[in-house]
Amino acid sequence: MYTYLKIIFNFKILFFFISSFILIQQAFANESKCLASKEVCKWTKKVVAIKTPTMVASGVILSNNLIVTNRHVIEDSEVVLVRMPNKKIIKAHSIANSHVADIAFLSLSETIPKLEINIKNTKPKSAIMVAFDIGRNDIRVFKEENVISYPEKGKPQARIHSLTRNLPGTSGGALIDNKGNLIGIISSGGGEYNEAVPATLLKSVFENQNDDSSLFLETGKSIRLCADALEEIKEFQSNPGNLLLKKIQTNCELSNNKFLFDMAGQALGKVGHLDDAIYFLEKSSNLDPKSPTSLHSLAIALHLKRSYKKEIVVLKKLLEFTPDDPQVLRLAVQAAAFTKNKEFGETAISLMEIHNPGAVPLARDFLNNALH
Repeated sequence: MYTYLKIIFNFKILFFFISSFILIQQAFANESKCLASKEVCKWTKKVVAIKTPTMVASGVILSNNLIVTNRHVIEDSEVVLVRMPNKKIIKAHSIANSHVADIAFLSLSETIPKLEINIKNTKPKSAIMVAFDIGRNDIRVFKEENVISYPEKGKPQARIHSLTRNLPGTSGGALIDNKGNLIGIISSGGGEYNEAVPATLLKSVFENQNDDSSLFLETGKSIRLCADALEEIKEFQSNPGNLLLKKIQTNCELSNNKFLFDMAGQALGKVGHLDDAIYFLEKSSNLDPKSPTSLHSLAIALHLKRSYKKEIVVLKKLLEFTPDDPQVLRLAVQAAAFTKNKEFGETAISLMEIHNPGAVPLARDFLNNALH
């Protein structure tokens, strides 16, 4: 009886996947023409759409029967649906790993395939994202944009940060250079900034396979519950209730996922729980010290808490690699004024004169009024 019920349950899940994925299948009926170089366009045949019970995302074909995507995409799913370049929808099985990076592998067969890909350790100044664009319902080659920073050594959760666009469905897509070399797997982003897990980590993650999938699935469940709670808290302007707060605090902590630490910090800050917000954002920025998304959100949380001296420490890091960000410059001028830090204020205004000269007169008046 148990076996029979399990078969019925699995059939219902599969039916749900297929029915909810059918729109994507239809959307790919008219294949768009790639206008980029041959080396770049070939990636439209290597990037796939992935459907889980909770989201649609991207994945990258690495070798026969092996696909890579994000850990936060897979969550605790053991089976997902993949929309292949030939428009066929097939099942893929998650491969458990114990690595901390936001990477998960999928097998298109019952056995674990070999990882057959050569990754060049290059650090180009610009990059191109190839990923599934939900809005266009297609695999898309995005505009080439500048890379802001590369990860520090010894930081396995640190990312490649660039100005490529952030759109629904792009998580798990490919970040490549203009010669067609894979440099990262798109993982997340916030505001103007995009994040990708370095492709140089793929071999290490693949070698950290775990025959016992229980921990992998347990962490995946925490990822899912954290994401669910973060979606739920969007309905609140303040006072979300202790039960929901506890759900976020517990599950987002257990997720051990930089992307979710950022999301938790931002969500908690919006409902006024600044101490919890700062906790998660500091945790994230420690994992990835060059993350504009984490540092930017942390600076805002510290600003709202009026911890201006601590905010200046964060802003100084941000200005090293995002000196043209208008909001960062405004925060810098304000924090300098509130702490009467003339030197830092002048530094911010000098950068503003280069990148946002129209804002200088008001910024200068604001700083001068605070200093005198």
